[in-house]
Amino acid sequence: MVPNSVEKQKGGSKKDAAGAATSTNTTTTTTTSNTAAASAPEQDNQADGANLGPESASYYQRIQRLDTDCFMACDKLTKKQTFALRIYQLEQLDDIDLKLLINDLKLCKQLKHPNIIRNLYNFIHQDQLWVVQPFCSFTSADRLSKPFGLPELAIAFIIKDTLMALEYLHLHNLIHRSVRASHILIKADGRCQLTGLKYSVNTIADGKKLFYMHQYPQKARPNIYWFSPEILEQNLFGYNYKSDIYSLGITCCELANGVVPFSDLQPTEMLLDKLTGNAPRLLDSTCQELVQLKPNEMSTEDRDKYFVFRGRQFSSAFHNFTSGLCLNFDPHKRPEARKLLGHNFIKQLKKSPATNLLDFLDPSLLNHHCDQS
Repeated sequence: MVPNSVEKQKGGSKKDAAGAATSTNTTTTTTTSNTAAASAPEQDNQADGANLGPESASYYQRIQRLDTDCFMACDKLTKKQTFALRIYQLEQLDDIDLKLLINDLKLCKQLKHPNIIRNLYNFIHQDQLWVVQPFCSFTSADRLSKPFGLPELAIAFIIKDTLMALEYLHLHNLIHRSVRASHILIKADGRCQLTGLKYSVNTIADGKKLFYMHQYPQKARPNIYWFSPEILEQNLFGYNYKSDIYSLGITCCELANGVVPFSDLQPTEMLLDKLTGNAPRLLDSTCQELVQLKPNEMSTEDRDKYFVFRGRQFSSAFHNFTSGLCLNFDPHKRPEARKLLGHNFIKQLKKSPATNLLDFLDPSLLNHHCDQS
């Protein structure tokens, strides 16, 4: 199994690790902390092995860095196929990072759904784990939403695909625990895929289904602004899959407003806000808090956002979906993913002349050819 191979590699048994890792195809998450960056694209000089196949490091040519440990890459021979290449320095992962990585590898091997990111190949190269994924040409939804947010129908397309992924995960007894815009990747055809599975937890333990979980996610700090109140509270009542629905509500605000809710607060302030029932909302002309602001006292950036927000109005269905349902403080009053797919906010897509998320995305943002860099 691949998880065993990773553990062996860290322990120094490189031969065993390589043999095990190349025997399966799994995936990793799009965000991993405490990982070292791989070498720059121009340092790839392994052309002699370009014909060794896709489970060889020499098969790939790195084009540009996408993130700390992620590159856009293509096949070195034809330069026609584009991939997202993640490179993990195994010796530099601590025990918790390693555990999270293994969880991600296992889940992405088991799960099969068009709205969940999949893996193409993974293999050991020297002291590194290389994970090859399909390249999502529009990258992540959070980058597209900055600085003013996305149109409502574009958000509806993104949330619909995310709900379908969550419905699948929940049916398979998994709580994602890391739903956020940066974990929603957008492919060239406009389809959205959920990633970030390393934080997921299985509600089946020792053959029994647990209706409430009590374990706090490890390495959780990057995700706390999206966490539900019940996860943060860590009380005897615990949390269940409805916590993902709350995170989805935060994501709706993130996509609409172009900023992460609570990100201007210290963690303790955010915790107090959430535990007292305060929740973010969609910023538009119906927001009374905006009326009370004085634009002439704002910075140029904030003033631009102010006039954008004051000049638009989201539908009552979108407000109800976000504030009334997903961000409801009481998890019992949050609908499950399947029911939210039937909400008017999602159903409006059937009446819209837009047939795809691509109708709302700037084609200049598309980056899908290796020879573009």
